[in-house]
Amino acid sequence: MKTILFQGDSITDAYRGEGLGMGYPLLVSAQLGYENPNEYTFINRGNGGNRIVDIYARIKKDIINLKPDYMSILIGVNDVWHEFHDEPNGVDADKFFKVYSMLIEEIK
Repeated sequence: MKTILFQGDSITDAYRGEGLGMGYPLLVSAQLGYENPNEYTFINRGNGGNRIVDIYARIKKDIINLKPDYMSILIGVNDVWHEFHDEPNGVDADKFFKVYSMLIEEIK
């Protein structure tokens, strides 16, 4: 059985609780599960409010240790949006690219 991991921010999280949530991970699992019964396991580790640095900080627990065969990463909105809060905590474009590149290289 192949494992598909979904990783990202609130768009991926989509009220997941302990399941897949109500967003695109659920839709993907429904379609692939229907077309390929018993071939995939689906895991959602999206977290609302996350930025690329947050995903990188939990790379071992929520990516590497899960040993996914395939992975979807949807991240970036909060990296920009968090810069406009009362206490700016965003990630600028250069750092975003650098950390995202490190993340991809490490999980390959």
